[in-house]
Amino acid sequence: MQKTFWVGLVWMTLSLTTVGQEIELENTQKLTSPLPSPIESLEMIQLPEGFQATLFAAEPDIRQPISITTDTRGRIWMAECLTYAESKKNFDTRYDDRVLIFEDTDQDGVADQHKVFWSGGKRLTSVEVGMGGVWVTCAPNLMFIPDRDGDDIPDGPAEIVLDGFNDGFVRHNLVNGLKFGPDGWLYGRHGIQATSHVGPPGSTDSQRTSLNCCIWRFHPVTREFDVVCEGTTNPWGHDWDQHGELFMINTVIGHLWHVVPGARFRRMYGSHFNPYTYEPIEQCADHFHFSGKESWSDVKKLGITEETSSLGGGHAHCGFMIYQGDNWPGEYRGDSFTANFHGRRLNRDSFAREKNGYVAHHEKDFMFTKDLWFRGVELIYGPDGGVYLLDWSDIGECHENDGIHRTTGRVFKFKHTGNHSDTFQPDSKATNFDLSGLSNEALLAKLSHKNRWFPRTVRKELQARALNKETQEKLNQLLRNKLTQVINSNSTSNEDDRVNGILQTLWTLATIHPDQSKLNLPLELLNDQNEHVRVWAIRLGLGSLEERLQIAKSDPSGLVRLYLASSLANLNAKDRLSLARVLCEHAEDEEDRTQAKLIWYQIEPVVVERWQEALNLAESTRLTHLRRCVVRRLAAAVDSRPELLEQILTATITSKHQQKFLDSIVESLQGRRTIPTPSNWTEVAQSLSTKNDETINRSLAFLGTLFGEGASLEQLKSIVSDKNNDPSVRREAIRAIANSNADDDMFSFLKGQIRDRSVAIEVVRALSNCDEPQVANVILNAFGTFDVETERAAVGTLCTRKPWASTLLVAIGNERIAKNRFQASHARQIKNLGDEALDELLAKHWGVIKETSADREQQIESVRALVENGDITPDFANGAKLFQVNCASCHVLFGQGGLRGPDLTGSDRKNLSYLLENVIDPSASVADTYRSSVIVTEDGRTLNGVITEETETTFKLLMVESEIVLDKAEVEQRRSTSKSLMPDGLLENLSEQELVDLFGFLRK
Repeated sequence: MQKTFWVGLVWMTLSLTTVGQEIELENTQKLTSPLPSPIESLEMIQLPEGFQATLFAAEPDIRQPISITTDTRGRIWMAECLTYAESKKNFDTRYDDRVLIFEDTDQDGVADQHKVFWSGGKRLTSVEVGMGGVWVTCAPNLMFIPDRDGDDIPDGPAEIVLDGFNDGFVRHNLVNGLKFGPDGWLYGRHGIQATSHVGPPGSTDSQRTSLNCCIWRFHPVTREFDVVCEGTTNPWGHDWDQHGELFMINTVIGHLWHVVPGARFRRMYGSHFNPYTYEPIEQCADHFHFSGKESWSDVKKLGITEETSSLGGGHAHCGFMIYQGDNWPGEYRGDSFTANFHGRRLNRDSFAREKNGYVAHHEKDFMFTKDLWFRGVELIYGPDGGVYLLDWSDIGECHENDGIHRTTGRVFKFKHTGNHSDTFQPDSKATNFDLSGLSNEALLAKLSHKNRWFPRTVRKELQARALNKETQEKLNQLLRNKLTQVINSNSTSNEDDRVNGILQTLWTLATIHPDQSKLNLPLELLNDQNEHVRVWAIRLGLGSLEERLQIAKSDPSGLVRLYLASSLANLNAKDRLSLARVLCEHAEDEEDRTQAKLIWYQIEPVVVERWQEALNLAESTRLTHLRRCVVRRLAAAVDSRPELLEQILTATITSKHQQKFLDSIVESLQGRRTIPTPSNWTEVAQSLSTKNDETINRSLAFLGTLFGEGASLEQLKSIVSDKNNDPSVRREAIRAIANSNADDDMFSFLKGQIRDRSVAIEVVRALSNCDEPQVANVILNAFGTFDVETERAAVGTLCTRKPWASTLLVAIGNERIAKNRFQASHARQIKNLGDEALDELLAKHWGVIKETSADREQQIESVRALVENGDITPDFANGAKLFQVNCASCHVLFGQGGLRGPDLTGSDRKNLSYLLENVIDPSASVADTYRSSVIVTEDGRTLNGVITEETETTFKLLMVESEIVLDKAEVEQRRSTSKSLMPDGLLENLSEQELVDLFGFLRK
């Protein structure tokens, strides 16, 4: 890789044309790394052969740049978020956020003019230009700033078009990302930290849309608002490819996602609004940009490991561009680029069609920098095909645990200056990119430009012009003539140009028509030879139900079927299931990551209403996942519609998928203590038991215990007692026994199995259901036979009831149980029991949890000084052991640990402030959806965990040691807290050497 720069520049920060007043800014961040000058930062950038980097803009003209866009004159617009503050302050509204305009009049890659268009914003995260003004997200609002005469002076005050976006706890996940899509809608993003309730000003609660991590869209003319997709963590970048397919970037749990309307993606934590989502869709990338396979001894340098570096540099991604300009060589065209915080680079992925969607492959990373302050936040390509990269320029990260540095910000531009080695050549060498004065006909001619900046900008301009009814009618006729011409063009000459011509014309028609249901497109588009044309014909509403049924049956394209699935939500209940049934006949879609789940999300709202058709679909479908979801959902309606369970059981007798039906019923009823016996249960059980199938019999035994049958309980006990059975089968039977309340002698049976290592962990978990004083001694007597994981589960069980907790703490005090087997999570659990005597025992035999913020601040500074002064040499091997004991139940590091919290491998672990705040004060910034609840059950247990899924009758509780499903009927009290699942007091009882060892290992 060769480093090439445009270094003959003199960066004149004081010579630019400026409008607006200088703002006095305060930096609160301690400088742990020297701050390079803008030119020094430029010189640290490494690019491939033939590329040049220029410093387009820098402080003091731009600070904390957070968003970038362009206007029809080719100028660069940027948003500054100066109100963003350290985590404890969140936003400092003493400052004003601004929207600025930059211009490079001589096209040398350096801005020579800039002005302030608007100031006074608070929590400004994105800017987009169009429709005679400027759109900005300033939580809690989406606002429009009119400038219809284009003089760069607002015509009046900003209009609030939507409000209700969370502007507090959501913090660095708040509303952002304005971009006009190919369909004329304005798209935006939202993160996972808090829920927003969005609607036009004055909307009632019922008129608002609830959302958190998602992509949403707003129509600038009709003012419609909807959620496009849900899930992930904190999407901070999205873009469309040459066919109008939308992709977004994300952090931590996967970085790249193919966005299909109606999709529900995996969340980092919390549950989807719809409790019957069941399973989310995974990312479309076939890789991660960090390693989870290394052992601690493989770590060779500070920050990220060599393997993580080779894979892309870490999990934190921000900004996203699919390059479709005409300056870079053709090998880059269509690939995606995103800034990687910790890897200090631009990651590059390519896309390939796979099954019903896409798969993304990792390509050689594009840009590297040695600048420790690099924090890329957004990137776009412009009218000359060059790429602009915003650099927030900071030594912290989004959490800003160590303060904020407001006075820096850089914008780099990357252009290719060498010869193109492939056949792709720029469309023109023009330097005048002002489209605002062109005629309608001249603008339409730009739709075929190789640099997709032109057709995108043309659509924005024409959408504004089409507000005039007469102009809209003229544009409509011109576009329809153009569409007819391109459809009938000779497809053998250049198929890519023909497809692009059709798509660009369709998108422009959709953009100028606010009511897209009246587009009246030619039906022949549904039968076009290109799948992307057929996809957009469907997306724009073309085709009757009968025509779509035929397409669903015969179209060979999985992508077409994917969008037919996406469109199901637009149909009535009967038609929805009719079309779904045809889509489900495609056995080739069984292995697709998205199709069955997407169909399920769209039909779930009507399944109970039209249960007979849904049950028929479950029997006939070739998609296993869909069968499971339908049966599971119908069984879940047992309380309001008990006859549906009887219908499912009857259907199971004659089904070709008996075991699948039973598995789905069992899965649906997990956590329920008892259910009235269905009237046909005896007949069903007798019929199915004649199959002599072991798995069927286990399911029947589970259901039998749920319906109060003692014989089934004896069956389960027999399975557990037979040590010749597979251990996983025996453990499953123990879980079924624990789930039942039909056995008065469960304790006697379980204590006989507690020393069997193959099932002991499930035994100690099941014992929590036994309200027996002897449980504590039975567990403590067997404690020496347990492995580490079972020990942790055993201590967790003993913390759920007051008498057992007392016995446990005394055992710790007399050293019957080693003190290090008792963790901060257990201390939290005992505190939740609300017993003063237990609190005294806890303080006496274990320690006191620091309760006040002052206590925690003092501990943070004390540990910081200990770790940083270097008097104690860290023992990394012991640090790894301490990680396993204290952290690994929830976190993965180098491939080891649990998944209840983020994978730490690719994080910014070298940042001691970040580690200290999150370890010592983990509840300081916990999301609404990840706050712990205290659950008190009718049988006397007190449980602490996060509710991750909830239905009408049950909820799933994620605890440190395990995850359980609880029947709401057995819950006596449910109380939300402000606490994280990660408990305070993790460092209690660690010596100074152990503290240095642990943080040394975490930062290695």
